[in-house]
Amino acid sequence: METMKSPTQPRPKAYSYVRFSTPEQSRGDSKRRQTEKAVRYALDHDLDLVDDSYMDLGVSAYRGRNKDAGALADFLQAVEDGVVEKGSYLLVESMDRISRERPRKAVRLLEDICERGIVLVTLGDGKVYTTGILDADPMAFMWAFMVAMRANEESETKAKRVREAWGRKKANAASEGKPMTMRVPAWLALKADRSGFDVLEDRASVVRRVFREADKGIGQHTIANGLNKDGVETFGDGSRKAAFWHRSYIAKILGNSAVIGTMVPHETREVGGKKKRDALAPIPNYYPAIVPVAQFDRVNSRKAGNNTPRMRASAGEVSNVLAGLAACPACSATMTRVNKGRKGGTPYLVCTKAKAGAGCQYRQVNLEAVTAAIRHAGGRQLVFEVPSGDEGLDDERASLQAALDGLSQSVDNILTEIEGGNASPALRRRLSGHEADLATVTQRLEEVHERTKRASGRAIGKLVASIERVLTNPASTVTEINTALRDAFVRCVVEYREGTMLFFWKHGGVPTAVPYAIADE
Repeated sequence: METMKSPTQPRPKAYSYVRFSTPEQSRGDSKRRQTEKAVRYALDHDLDLVDDSYMDLGVSAYRGRNKDAGALADFLQAVEDGVVEKGSYLLVESMDRISRERPRKAVRLLEDICERGIVLVTLGDGKVYTTGILDADPMAFMWAFMVAMRANEESETKAKRVREAWGRKKANAASEGKPMTMRVPAWLALKADRSGFDVLEDRASVVRRVFREADKGIGQHTIANGLNKDGVETFGDGSRKAAFWHRSYIAKILGNSAVIGTMVPHETREVGGKKKRDALAPIPNYYPAIVPVAQFDRVNSRKAGNNTPRMRASAGEVSNVLAGLAACPACSATMTRVNKGRKGGTPYLVCTKAKAGAGCQYRQVNLEAVTAAIRHAGGRQLVFEVPSGDEGLDDERASLQAALDGLSQSVDNILTEIEGGNASPALRRRLSGHEADLATVTQRLEEVHERTKRASGRAIGKLVASIERVLTNPASTVTEINTALRDAFVRCVVEYREGTMLFFWKHGGVPTAVPYAIADE
């Protein structure tokens, strides 16, 4: 289908969507092949191919994960928000790239995309789909249905073969002790010939120490602190290697039956669009045991009998407005919520590295003061100090804000003098002049704010509107506030030495500062 336009009409925008479902395909030709086809089609049909197109790398379309939580979902949301204009093109290699679900669901997704005003092109067969084509050409609809049926059958067959292969591996593991996968506990290594496992004694000794101390009644947090203070290296490799020992990892070791040689296989299934792992029958003597069974049972029976309630949020709720965002200004580690006392004590933010005794300074930040400051900023800094991504515009806004703060302080000082009895004409003239300047700067700042909103785009404007709506609503829950903040920011550095929080926007630009306390002297 050739695009028809006048010489002055802008070229239609095109977005490529690339998807493959396995890591192996990322090392092959799949991504390059799909990308090159999109570039070639855009050139041949005089389309403006947008650079920031959409990719689901290693995401399956068999259960619809790509349209529910992947880059395809982001594209559909961008269309909904008006960021992607109607009449734009979505270029995909084939129908099975957008869906491998059951045919009726796949065709429903095709219709949904077209009904939003998007032209869908399948590059492999050169088919073009719009609402007009689907309505006027029944064969186009039938072709899409047949392609979807073939794609779903392929995925069904593949899934069945994978299940059968895993079934054989589990049977061999139970009867012959053959390793099922290359994944092993951190204190073991797979033999070169894959016939069994070798014990990594340096790590196994750490596991035995953990069990000895737990058997003596020492708490998990204290065990982790002891390992950190003694400089014991954490398990893992590369990006999966923790910087220091956490209580949660000690708990995982103590509850892992692999230490007594038992492997618990799992089966994964989809429930409501989410993956759920179900434990299957345990396989004893699968791994080399490194801890006595009696000791493992003592430690875990003590854990099971401990009915002291843990301080945690209700199911599905968070108890910290900066959960997943707060960062320590000294070491950049995550900051976490702690309670001083078991019975509704004051909540604080502390550095996880300091809490684990791994080297950073232990400083408490009052979470209630942080929360109050964030709510207050919902009608101020987090709405009116949004970076545009335009450095010149951001600098102008910062300069005007500084001028506004200075003039406001001057006006306050003059009013204090007048209230104290100094009513000289010169002082009143200065007040009038400052008030006039204040009005001018305020108006200019509002103009810059409007220009910033236009420069930032509709998507960012929508995020800011959401922040303002949630933070200025006294009934908003902690979870709702945290969700709004995580949609807009990548992190928040809690600068306790200055009494300020620095919010770093996802779209870049100068971070927004929100004061929450008086700076340290």
